[in-house]
Amino acid sequence: MKTKLSDFLIYRLRYILGYVVLAALYGAAVVVSALYAPGGLSQAEIDMVATTNTLDLSQPTSLMIPNLPLHLMQLIFFKLLGVSVLSIKLPAITLSVISVIAIFFLLRHWFKPSVSILSLIVMVATAQVIFIGQSFTPHILYVAYSALILLFVTLIMQKRAFDQVWKICLACVVPLSLLTPYFWYINLGLLLAALLHPHTRYFLLSRRQRPQWIFSGIVLACLLTVVGLMNLAQPSLLEATLGLRVLDFQIYDNLKTLFYSYLSPRAVIINGQIMPIMDFSASFLALFGLLKTIQQRQTARAYMIWAWLLLALPLLLVRPHLTVIVTVPLFILLAVGLESLLREWYRLFPRNPYARGTGLFLIIILISVMVISGLSRYVYGYHYMPEVAHEFNTDANLIRQEAARTKTVHLVVTPAEEPVYQAMSRYNNQSVTVTSQLPTHRKQTIYLSRAAKQQIDDHQWSLSSIVVNNRSQDADRFYVYRPRESS
Repeated sequence: MKTKLSDFLIYRLRYILGYVVLAALYGAAVVVSALYAPGGLSQAEIDMVATTNTLDLSQPTSLMIPNLPLHLMQLIFFKLLGVSVLSIKLPAITLSVISVIAIFFLLRHWFKPSVSILSLIVMVATAQVIFIGQSFTPHILYVAYSALILLFVTLIMQKRAFDQVWKICLACVVPLSLLTPYFWYINLGLLLAALLHPHTRYFLLSRRQRPQWIFSGIVLACLLTVVGLMNLAQPSLLEATLGLRVLDFQIYDNLKTLFYSYLSPRAVIINGQIMPIMDFSASFLALFGLLKTIQQRQTARAYMIWAWLLLALPLLLVRPHLTVIVTVPLFILLAVGLESLLREWYRLFPRNPYARGTGLFLIIILISVMVISGLSRYVYGYHYMPEVAHEFNTDANLIRQEAARTKTVHLVVTPAEEPVYQAMSRYNNQSVTVTSQLPTHRKQTIYLSRAAKQQIDDHQWSLSSIVVNNRSQDADRFYVYRPRESS
């Protein structure tokens, strides 16, 4: 009796095993990124906390800020869990989980299960995705909105079950995305591209389809009205979401930044992030997928990808640090490349089981190398490279520990450091007072941050102890001073 590949148990369970590996890999990536590498806060995250501190639900004007959903999520986590490095990062981690789930279902509707699983395994092991998924910055919103918009559009176009639900979800996500800088530009461009393509234009404008858009259209109109009124009432919000004043027209320098971000042969540091975004093998697959979409340009899938990329390219030329806006299309191209690679191999050997098995084995080796190299590059880079590790600090956790031990902490920090400790003073069940100036009355012990230590006058204060972290360099984080007794 001839044994078939489908007779093996591991073959029959391949998709279940793939889901388990994917879930375990992403869970490990989230834990490592949030607690270990980099395991601390960047100045950009601290500045975002400063914006969250201005929120007051009783004052509607305080809600008229860019990236409002992200700040509201953080406010909720602060009220529930207090302030720590982990709770500051939780909104980004939550949105990264939602994004990965959305991308998974998006790929499942565009590709075979095997291709979607393998592509997601590569994606969640990529340093760019892991870093964005733990960083409390607006970058995670670009990934989340991109994934959700593409997913809902796909579900609507493919006439999946509950299509009215997906239309309402799309009608909610699009207005919310307009509170994030430059998404007005992406949304308008995608709408124009949809009107130009006959298949999507039919779904939007045909007489048969119009009644099905009535309710979701009303929801969209109401939310767009709210967002429009917010921009009219708060000109600074409109200026921030348009983002026109922060465009950089040094095109040559921007092209160099883009080269380092995507094609650099060695690791470089840009804004505290290790570049290039993807390793060589992943970039090769994405490039291969890009070439295949040129051949398949008549399909709605290829049309959508190219529309997004062509819209993003001019924006990247004047905002080169906004590479995150093409993260989702890049991984869709990677999936296209992987699908094409498998198809071409199987086309060469349509009936040879040994050759097909060899091809599968080689693909497994390729994916394994990409995953291992991606994770090791991320962990070793963000944890052990001094120029990167020093961009992030765990001082908030040190102060939580000191407050739990001493009951009261009088903290003196620089204005740049202050937002996190102001949030701790407001939301933690610990007595933490924070200021950027030395107290005029010398009656209590004070904690000076490393950056604020230059303010101290050793003739009036006596050094009691030093609070340190676990790093080999710049480990002295807080200096504990007591009033010097007068002789």
